[in-house]
Amino acid sequence: MKENDVVTVVAATGEYVGRMLKFDETGIVLQNPRLITYTEDGQMGFAAGIAMTGNPDPKEVTIMQVVFVTECNEEIVKAWHQATSGLIV
Repeated sequence: MKENDVVTVVAATGEYVGRMLKFDETGIVLQNPRLITYTEDGQMGFAAGIAMTGNPDPKEVTIMQVVFVTECNEEIVKAWHQATSGLIV
């Protein structure tokens, strides 16, 4: 993984998808972060915002307590691009 890749980040507070701008010992910075959520019937999607009282469409977030970072599933990358750009890919 390298800068500008769309990655999956698992943190103590949840699972996030975003474009990795920086990753070092202080944490990870994601551009256009999206929090993964599930509906009552088990369908996965993106939550509105990443914090209940935060900006519903943050442009950047720093996650300091990362459990792990991994490559993102291609279908999720496509969904992330659609959610952040409005373009269907």
